[in-house]
Amino acid sequence: MSNVTGVMLNWKRPTNVARILSSWQASGIVSEAIVWNNNPGATFRHQWANVINAAQDMGLYTRFAATCLASNDCVLIQDDDLELPTDSLRALVDAWNDDPDIIHGVFGRAPKPDGSYARNFGGDVESPIVLTRVLVAHRRYASRFFQVAPAFDEVQREGQPAGNGEDIIFSCVAMRESGRLNRVHRIAVNELPAPHSIHGRNWKGHVAHRTRLLRACEAWLKGERHEAGRDLLHV
Repeated sequence: MSNVTGVMLNWKRPTNVARILSSWQASGIVSEAIVWNNNPGATFRHQWANVINAAQDMGLYTRFAATCLASNDCVLIQDDDLELPTDSLRALVDAWNDDPDIIHGVFGRAPKPDGSYARNFGGDVESPIVLTRVLVAHRRYASRFFQVAPAFDEVQREGQPAGNGEDIIFSCVAMRESGRLNRVHRIAVNELPAPHSIHGRNWKGHVAHRTRLLRACEAWLKGERHEAGRDLLHV
């Protein structure tokens, strides 16, 4: 069995969460699962997973709080609106084992030429931003995230829901430490029903917020270790 911890948030799709957990367990690849339930109105339970039932919605940063609790260095972070076939899960974990210093995922983003959000990246390519829809990363980047995140509090106070854009910060944390781009891979995923989606609430506001955060992260990269930080985002 692989030493992989799977981390997932629950809000209002418990059927999806249970289905994904069953898939993880059956794969023989995920040896530990942590679910953080941010819906105080509906306790979530599962016989195999470790479940944290929060008394209030604590936002999207909780995926990284759960990651800090992982027993394994290799952490799979996955949203509850997609499912990975076992072969896809194995391919993603294998990619991480070959290169554990960067984030590996499926859905990539990069700034447009004017720095706004965003160009879509897919296939087998380097990508600055990897969406937390599904990714594999070293658990150390979760603790680094919480060290860095306060620098973006002013921008993030306007995010809806709380923590929106956490994937941008997380990706930049990894790039700052590795000095390299992250990577997305051409692997199959199965889309699941996705009611209550963030995008469906206010798409214009969603893009505007993520543009502001993307530009703040670019400035942070340029001001820190990498003088050519702009090149890490503009590919």
